[in-house]
Amino acid sequence: MKKKELTKALQRISEIPRDEERLLIATGKFIGEGFDDARLDTLFLTMPISWKGTLQQYVWRLHRNFDGKEEVRVYDYVDEKVPELKAMAENRRKGYKRMGYIMEDGKQVHEQMKLF
Repeated sequence: MKKKELTKALQRISEIPRDEERLLIATGKFIGEGFDDARLDTLFLTMPISWKGTLQQYVWRLHRNFDGKEEVRVYDYVDEKVPELKAMAENRRKGYKRMGYIMEDGKQVHEQMKLF
């Protein structure tokens, strides 16, 4: 997106009423550094990343305080049939662990956040 288009898109997002549900489908570049919406409570991680800094940036964005937010969730999709993607997923698992997530019944749980 060009700067003007990005500014317009961010403005539209900010104008959604606080009590109205919404769904944002975005690339990491769009919703990356500098994006702030404390209402976010769910992340579908569908792209192959392995760097812990990127993982932390995406996941911790959900932990911003917002009235009425009781739980946050991360759904991390992995294609384990592709060796490179499986290895990247293993790096993310280590990253989740370093951030304090605990394995529980094949799922990782961290405080109020559930990771499926």
